[in-house]
Amino acid sequence: MGAKNLMGSDPIRSFWSFQGSPHRLALAFGLGVALGILPGTGALAAAVCAALLRLNLPLMMAGALLTNPATALLIYPVSFLLGKWLLGERLPTDFLAQIAVGTITGNLILAIVLGAVGYGVALGSIRIFRARYAAGH
Repeated sequence: MGAKNLMGSDPIRSFWSFQGSPHRLALAFGLGVALGILPGTGALAAAVCAALLRLNLPLMMAGALLTNPATALLIYPVSFLLGKWLLGERLPTDFLAQIAVGTITGNLILAIVLGAVGYGVALGSIRIFRARYAAGH
């Protein structure tokens, strides 16, 4: 019994193919965006998740790599300010702990929100592309 029979579909094909459902392709991109924003995850976590969930690797990596040194200069300060605003007086009194807790809290919120936005944008784009392609360009 091969991998195709055990998993219900060819795992290699689902890993690289753009022929899957628009939902699964968009999910790969959106989850990649979210993982890219979370500190300490990024490309490695995206590759592992793509393999475990049998999602499209190129789309997952594209989403994860949107967070790079250039975009991180915007993401991390925004994350800190968002976390500080959300936690308010509940932030620790120690300066370094404030930065860590505020940034991690903000990163979690941004990861969820921007991952959902990435999913929506990818889903809409895939549907438009497929509709135009089916209509003969």
